[in-house]
Amino acid sequence: MNLQYNKLSIPELSKIVHLLGEVLGLVIKKHEGKQYYDKVEKIRLLSKSSRGNKNYQEIKKNFNKLKLNISKLNAKESLIIARSFSQFLNFANLAESLYSVYKLNENKIKNPGVTQEFIILEEIINNLIKNKSISKNSFFNIAKKLKINLVLTAHPTEVKRRTVIQKYAKINNIIEDFNSNKNNSSIKYLKQNLYQEMTSIWKTDEIKRSRPTPVEEAKWGLAVIEDSLWSAVPKICSRFDDIIFQFTGKKLPINYSPITFGSWMGGDRDGNPFVTAKTTEEVVLLSRWMAANLYEKELTKLIQDLSMHECSNTILRKVKGSSEPYRVYLRPIRNKMKTTQKAIELYLNEKKPLDQNALVQSINEVILPLNVVYNSLCSIKCDVVANGSVLNLLRRAFAFGLNLAKIDIRQESSRHTKLLNSICNINGYKNYDSWSETKKISFISSKFKSKKKLIQKNIKLDNEDNEVWSTFKMIAKLPRECLGGYVVSMASNVSDILSVMLLQKEAGIKDYLSVVPLFETLSDLQNSHNTINNLYKVKWYLKGLNKNQEVMIGYSDSGKDAGKFAASWAQYCAQEKLKNVSKKFGIILTLFHGRGGSVGRGGGPVYAALLSQPPGTVSGSTRVTEQGEVIQQKFSTESLAEYSLGTYIGSVLEATLAPPIKPKKEWVKLMDKMSEIANNSYRKYLMEDQNFLKYYKTITPQKIIGQLFISSRPV
Repeated sequence: MNLQYNKLSIPELSKIVHLLGEVLGLVIKKHEGKQYYDKVEKIRLLSKSSRGNKNYQEIKKNFNKLKLNISKLNAKESLIIARSFSQFLNFANLAESLYSVYKLNENKIKNPGVTQEFIILEEIINNLIKNKSISKNSFFNIAKKLKINLVLTAHPTEVKRRTVIQKYAKINNIIEDFNSNKNNSSIKYLKQNLYQEMTSIWKTDEIKRSRPTPVEEAKWGLAVIEDSLWSAVPKICSRFDDIIFQFTGKKLPINYSPITFGSWMGGDRDGNPFVTAKTTEEVVLLSRWMAANLYEKELTKLIQDLSMHECSNTILRKVKGSSEPYRVYLRPIRNKMKTTQKAIELYLNEKKPLDQNALVQSINEVILPLNVVYNSLCSIKCDVVANGSVLNLLRRAFAFGLNLAKIDIRQESSRHTKLLNSICNINGYKNYDSWSETKKISFISSKFKSKKKLIQKNIKLDNEDNEVWSTFKMIAKLPRECLGGYVVSMASNVSDILSVMLLQKEAGIKDYLSVVPLFETLSDLQNSHNTINNLYKVKWYLKGLNKNQEVMIGYSDSGKDAGKFAASWAQYCAQEKLKNVSKKFGIILTLFHGRGGSVGRGGGPVYAALLSQPPGTVSGSTRVTEQGEVIQQKFSTESLAEYSLGTYIGSVLEATLAPPIKPKKEWVKLMDKMSEIANNSYRKYLMEDQNFLKYYKTITPQKIIGQLFISSRPV
């Protein structure tokens, strides 16, 4: 398959893609036969000659030949040819992604402003410093407090099987090796490896034959952390630290990472009945096992490397005169990582009781000894060692914590209302779900303040209510460090938020999860500031906030509800109003953006997205979902992950220090009018046009998609 690549006139990239096509051609010829290979080639050549803007008659003639050849294909031929081009595009995409990162790393992008795809951390910060009058102190004070939380989600799902993704990763590594090897023997060896991996991919079933479980989806998310993010985080932190030092002469705190991670995998039960309390508990334990495994490996490396005999008095008192003080000092926490893994394995695999004493209970058990080691090394003038592997592990500890990614719990608001309605009926408070909002708030407030339990220990509930209640009881048993917030989808009222606080109190949760309302319909977005304003007026809730509130903005559902234009404007206005309301009450607001990969789900370049937020709404912190279908695009390799993380850091820094201008009143009025027209047009088209549904069904393979086993969540 001697495929040429003419889209980009880049010799190195063209050479690699040409090689990928050549090797894929060998695979097709061997496993499908020369007759199929020839058909693929014929269609490729006809496709190539059917494009362009010169010699229209010749192009039209070739295009008609192409249509004729395709129309004559039988089912088997169609499948083989479709697979051939699909696989080639997959391989070409790998090469393009790698080459883009290579150019960035080699500083070969001379004018990054041309396309936001190629903006890198150093460029963002250099432009920020040059073009804006920002003091060194202001710059440093913001930089050392950045809080960027990336939340991995399984939905919408990644269609490719994890097995195939892993094989693509191997192809990726081979391509990287091609770029660094020039001698003939190495190239011959790499070609053979490429041929082996492509053969393996060609003979592997690309379709999932059984529906993945939520636990399997969580394992996939953990694998992304292990394979790329674990290595990328300390590298991007080191680059960020160097830039800060160059401009301010100061180093970032060692007990800090600008990036942290969250996850909805195993925690998002909204619309997914397969995510149960037991599921979430298992996923938390699996993530703790994976974290312990990774920390154990890094601690073992440190123990091997830190052979110095000089140390601080703090360590000396602990090791009782050992000639290898650092090794002796770090072994207990390394061994605790081993016992953590063993205890979790016995619980999950052999159903043995979980030995809590064998588990690492807090990430501070890692951070505190590493701090002591770091300071000791600096005291003996080994700061070059301290700022290497020791600092890297400290950065990881602050980025990944006890279980790599804190798990959010997400549930739909009506499920809490239904549970409270059942509980109230049992206790003689009839028909809670039909009460006025004022009455609901008053009732919840009185029961939250009361020492008397509303929910009795052996309360009998139906299956749906019991599952929701079991989730709260499960939360009470888990370490708070393992969990993020409690996201309430379809939040329309204050009671939707307060009900979760009451249920946490009734479950005996000591350190409450922050309740995160998700506003996702057009009407909820437009009314969100009123909802939050009324929420802050509830004194006991405001007192418990510790001056921090998180609010989630939904992009997918609002886009479907109102259309892209109206939804985007509603999201913008909601954020601005939420910021103003929070400021009035002295609350620090963090906005959580539920963005996906496609435009319809709020997707787009990170840099442009963050700099388009209303001024003052970023303020050094943001939470963003990284949804299933784009996780591989951003984090599949270490180099891609490093680039993506750097883009987030630079973009949040710029959006904070040099936010866009506040819209003028006449701009706002114009946008309001345009939004209204767009929304009316969108809804009229959907609701009134008789041809819409027919058109939609014609262009969308909805039945086929529904039959695919691509997600644990029902399609």
